[in-house]
Amino acid sequence: MISSSGGTCMLKNLLAVVLLLMLIQNSEAHSHKNQDTQRTIYVSVKLKDYARDMKRLQSYDLDITGVDIKESIADLFITKEQYNQLQEMNFNIIQDKSNKATSALDEQYKSPSEIETILKEWERTHSEIAKVFVIGTSSEGRNIYALKISDNVSTREVSESAILFNSMHHAREVMSPEVSLDIIETLITNYESDLKIKSYVDSNEIWVVPMLNVDGNSKVWNGSKMWRKNTNYGHGVDINRNYPHLWGSCGGSSGMKWSSTYRGPSAGSEPEVQALMNLVKDIRPVFDISYHAYSEIVIYPMGCKGSRTQTKEVVEKIGQEIGQSVDYRAGTAWELLYSVDGSDIDWMYNAYQVIPFVLEVNSRSEGFQPNYDKWRDKTVKRNRAAWMKLLDKMSATGVKGRLDETYPSPENYQIEVRDSSGEVFQNYKVNPDGTYHIVLNEGKYSLSLKKGRNSLSTKEVNLSTSLLPLHF
Repeated sequence: MISSSGGTCMLKNLLAVVLLLMLIQNSEAHSHKNQDTQRTIYVSVKLKDYARDMKRLQSYDLDITGVDIKESIADLFITKEQYNQLQEMNFNIIQDKSNKATSALDEQYKSPSEIETILKEWERTHSEIAKVFVIGTSSEGRNIYALKISDNVSTREVSESAILFNSMHHAREVMSPEVSLDIIETLITNYESDLKIKSYVDSNEIWVVPMLNVDGNSKVWNGSKMWRKNTNYGHGVDINRNYPHLWGSCGGSSGMKWSSTYRGPSAGSEPEVQALMNLVKDIRPVFDISYHAYSEIVIYPMGCKGSRTQTKEVVEKIGQEIGQSVDYRAGTAWELLYSVDGSDIDWMYNAYQVIPFVLEVNSRSEGFQPNYDKWRDKTVKRNRAAWMKLLDKMSATGVKGRLDETYPSPENYQIEVRDSSGEVFQNYKVNPDGTYHIVLNEGKYSLSLKKGRNSLSTKEVNLSTSLLPLHF
């Protein structure tokens, strides 16, 4: 039996719960005023303390479009209400760029259908080294295409390692496919005349995905110039917050459907993400560059604050070298921008030991969609040094080989790498076809082939600047 005082207490508690639920519902309804379609104001904010203020801006779930780290400036695409909130919080708004958000998109940038036509034409005219693949289908039914470039392009050559370049996770970043298209054009048109290019193509399997977010890009061309996400569910998902590794784990994405960084209903839920994941699983690339815009930075994993890769001495060294080659600043997302979870580069590194990078092309002055005639060629030419450096790294310091038939089910084997001090540097998982390609720095290493805890064979190596064939 419940006393009257106990009943009154329970009634009060129930009323409090009801009021809380009403507040949450009202908050969600209010937040939907901040949908992408309501964002019309494009501004630049001068930050007093770059790292602290970037964290504050992210915590408000604002659409941070790009930065100038040296000048401590962030660009934001926001609603009128968010603009007023920034003023109330005394952020120093130094520039209104809203005209860039409403001006017409330069028609020389590429649509999904134009990407398809270009890739198929390269295959038609250079079928001996170029082959088109459909790697997935979007929620609106569009094909997502990849182009493979290699000698013997129709054959999977286990002696050749793979490298991947992909563009346009985010729909409004229309310069990013231009870089991928330039990679394709440079490799194919110079194959017969340039010995270095010929070596790249003959020695590797080069995969290029020029436009991953085909539905989002179609929406951009249909009038939503600043659209970032895909178009799934009507409100879209930020596909570069949807990858399974540490999905939604460190405040590096949003659970709000209207947000520009909405992570999706579940990890790996989006067809574009599944398409790239399946490609990576199939080809097991050694390196990857994911092209974005803008900010002139190179990002390497990991994305959550304070975290780094196990092999950071290799990953970050190469990232810094890439940055130097194009005069971009290099670092993790949390060092250069803010925490990011559910990204493609974090997933690639942790799922398949790919060494991946993001390159954010162009500066604040150019933004997402600069004048094509003025900036396209400048941008792609500047970025050639970066992707060529990775292709050079494919034959640089490290070890490469393949387990023979005496080792059945190769995916059950690992190669334990110990450095000269005896510390474990990496536990490399052998690929299902028995291949391994381990990128290292110069120096002495001990490599042990292991199955479970059992060590089967150990090799001592002294690595210089070239790739060493290694067989157990």
